[in-house]
Amino acid sequence: MRIFITLLLLFPVLVSAQKGPFALTNNSRVERIFAGFLSETFTTVNKPAFIQNSSALRVAFMLSDSFNKKSSFRVFGALTISKQSYTNSSVEFIWKPDRKTKIVMGYTATLTTELRPNPTTAESLIESKAQATITGARPTIKLQYKYSDGLSLGVGLSYHDSTGALHVGINMKNIRLAGFVSKYEYFLGSDGQFRFLNYTITYRKTAAVSVAVFSKFKKSISPFIELQFPNSHHTAKVFGIRKYFAEKSNLTKGFMASGFNLATKTFFIQFYLHI
Repeated sequence: MRIFITLLLLFPVLVSAQKGPFALTNNSRVERIFAGFLSETFTTVNKPAFIQNSSALRVAFMLSDSFNKKSSFRVFGALTISKQSYTNSSVEFIWKPDRKTKIVMGYTATLTTELRPNPTTAESLIESKAQATITGARPTIKLQYKYSDGLSLGVGLSYHDSTGALHVGINMKNIRLAGFVSKYEYFLGSDGQFRFLNYTITYRKTAAVSVAVFSKFKKSISPFIELQFPNSHHTAKVFGIRKYFAEKSNLTKGFMASGFNLATKTFFIQFYLHI
């Protein structure tokens, strides 16, 4: 009920904002406003009468303020209301000394974090299990250089709780590679977007591998697979399918999904709606 009331109260504001980005002043503007609602129902093979339900609502915004043509300040905030509510935020200063170079510093996405959906986008509330293994925002300074339209490189330093970490990233036309190394761990990740499928794969020092593949054989139907190794209580071997839909004006979008987790022998049904 709390989620429904919050969404109802925010709906008029969020719908009007979908025309954005829109200016607040000569230098500042709202870059993005997002609201999404996810509902999930689970049941196990061993106890088919045992039903578990969960739901989550996320509202988020992104605001930027330009000091001049080369430098700007950007902040976003996201609130997720669920059984265990939480927030995401980022504050960053961006300096572009020339057309190809960008320097970013603040509490923001590391070069590795950029493989995850931004919390102010529709994909963030439904990120795959592989994306969820990627580190979040950290105190960071990073340098990115756009060599060409199909290739950009980045290097950065981030603070991970008690130690520093060196991050690197390579963005090609359809594929992104990123990772970090610190005193205690290392991590590698990649994602790709192609005509018929999207994928994410991650690997960490503990030899844990996560893979997510979403096919795009038809415009509105997407079979998917999510795998995690080695076997543990966090293991996932998920096979499912999504059926996407969109309202005529393309303002409201979402999907219905169903699938089966072979590792936990659990069936699930999902409903996702966002504006």
